[in-house]
Amino acid sequence: MKLRATHEQRVLWYAKAEAKGVSFSEFARHALDGAKVRRRAQLRQVDPDLLRQLARLGNNLNQLARWANRDQRYVQTAALMSQLVSIERELFRLRELYEARDAD
Repeated sequence: MKLRATHEQRVLWYAKAEAKGVSFSEFARHALDGAKVRRRAQLRQVDPDLLRQLARLGNNLNQLARWANRDQRYVQTAALMSQLVSIERELFRLRELYEARDAD
């Protein structure tokens, strides 16, 4: 499909599409259909160190679940709960650090 427009019109249309966080094609389709263009959610950059910490905690949870499911006769509920509380505290601490960095 071809569309004739002045240079100024193109600049304006592309700027509007960029402001909405969509491609010009998507912007034009919505305009032609009479639909509102919704702003795309911007993905936040995540600190690689935070991802490593979360992966480590996820690994610990998997190990605990495997241990608890392997032989339920020997599961020590108090020890399991202690480990889960420890992981919960660590997740809470990481969340506080992440939200503090995000606020800066």
